[in-house]
Amino acid sequence: MSILLNSVQRVNPRDVKAPKKWYFVQHVSAQLSETDVAQFISDETTLNEGEALMAIRQLHKVLLRALLNGQSVKLGNWGYFGLSINSEGVEKKSDLTVHNIKHVNVTFQPGEELKAELQKATFVSLDKIVLGSKADDGNNSGGGGNTGGGGNDGDDDPYQ
Repeated sequence: MSILLNSVQRVNPRDVKAPKKWYFVQHVSAQLSETDVAQFISDETTLNEGEALMAIRQLHKVLLRALLNGQSVKLGNWGYFGLSINSEGVEKKSDLTVHNIKHVNVTFQPGEELKAELQKATFVSLDKIVLGSKADDGNNSGGGGNTGGGGNDGDDDPYQ
């Protein structure tokens, strides 16, 4: 399996007069539902789909409760869930109230094991698949340098 990539051209927001540059962004090929995840869990464990779905829903409740109580949540080697607060600044500390809070966001900080596994990712440019474009240099490897190929240099295979 590989992560699909779209090519997008963007302006530098700090220098709008500078030439646009090309960047890769992830193409999300599908979104798994809670039920899909429960089915995958039931396929890999002794839980049936209903039990897996209940466990997912309970995790949601526990995670939400902990975050709302000001706690971060570490889930094994996955990483940590926590909150970040975006607030409007004020001149004097005495003027700072909870009304200055603009957004509360859930954050996730991956653990070292998850980070290491993600470095093994392989990438495929949709330009190569859909358009047969040879515009890139043929290097679709991930952060770990894994091209996912078996000795192919990527010039002839659109899936490299």
